[in-house]
Amino acid sequence: MRTEFVKYLTDPLSGEKFSLQTFRKDGEHVTAGILIGQKSWYPIINGVPRLLVGALKINLLQVHQEFLTRFRRELDRRIVQEWQRAIDAIPDLDAFLAHQKKTAESFAYEWTHIYKENAYEKQNFFHFLSPYIKEKDLKGKVTLDIGCGSGRFTKWAALSGATVAFGSDLGDTVDVAYEMTKDLPNTCIVQADIYDMPFTGVFDFTYSIGVLHHLPKPQEGFSRLPKILKKGGRLLIWVYNRRGNARAIYLYEPLRALARSIPRPILYLLCYLPASLVQLLNYLTIGLQQVGRRGLAKRMPFSYYANFPFNMKLNDAFDVLATPKSNYYYKEEVEGWFEQGGLKRTRGYEHPEAGITCIGTT
Repeated sequence: MRTEFVKYLTDPLSGEKFSLQTFRKDGEHVTAGILIGQKSWYPIINGVPRLLVGALKINLLQVHQEFLTRFRRELDRRIVQEWQRAIDAIPDLDAFLAHQKKTAESFAYEWTHIYKENAYEKQNFFHFLSPYIKEKDLKGKVTLDIGCGSGRFTKWAALSGATVAFGSDLGDTVDVAYEMTKDLPNTCIVQADIYDMPFTGVFDFTYSIGVLHHLPKPQEGFSRLPKILKKGGRLLIWVYNRRGNARAIYLYEPLRALARSIPRPILYLLCYLPASLVQLLNYLTIGLQQVGRRGLAKRMPFSYYANFPFNMKLNDAFDVLATPKSNYYYKEEVEGWFEQGGLKRTRGYEHPEAGITCIGTT
């Protein structure tokens, strides 16, 4: 992360600001360091601030033992002691390290073989934000992409002229997002939990695309978000629609339950089947468009994907089957979240492909 972005961060437990201790830099990026509050501290590992608390922080410290080994002499004594206690709490260190290696290999496989940038990401980004947010609305704004995954939408917020485009995620995808965005001077990726966000009143615009419906407690996660906005800031989410989405509820969900036990590399190969089916339907959609049957083309299944590359269809098929949990909502339910959260001027829009975009203002 760049040092100038520390001022936007706050301790997720106390809300206090941080001081920064830097161990390693790569150009403008602090690649290794510690964010220090009065009572808490958080490491910067591989360029990403890791602002996790409780059991999530303990797991983080256990996973990143090499950081303690490398910087033990430069770390404050209390930090060394807390880190070492976390490592000592592992009941079987050898088994833990073997599992960690297997998990890292699975993660690397997924993001190396499945996700690839493509020319349609910008169009896809603003589709999810539509009909409420246009490219011009992001210029000069401080933005946050919650559940940024690979960082593809964080990148497009930055390229659209955001003053600073933050991306946050709970998982190891933050490393992919950092690599994707590190050359953009107005981006910052953080590892954080939506239930304990490390921001207070800093964002003009916050968005979460396709994330909340995968949480164990989606509405509770949503309820933590208004506090990170400035006065007059806007919050936008995109979630699965229950209305008119029988295909997902009665087909995708049973398939997802079966897919949980399939190793990811094998599941990835199996995803060529649904992705190829979508591709064939898209060829038919394009053919109908070319002979002037545009109305019929719009009613074709998966017509939204007609102009997207095959890899995006493969990626989305994998995402549907590999995600452990999904929830589906009516627009009125989601609008209720905004109203209960004290947001104003709430509006919801039901997309033809069974998603809901909802926006509100603090």
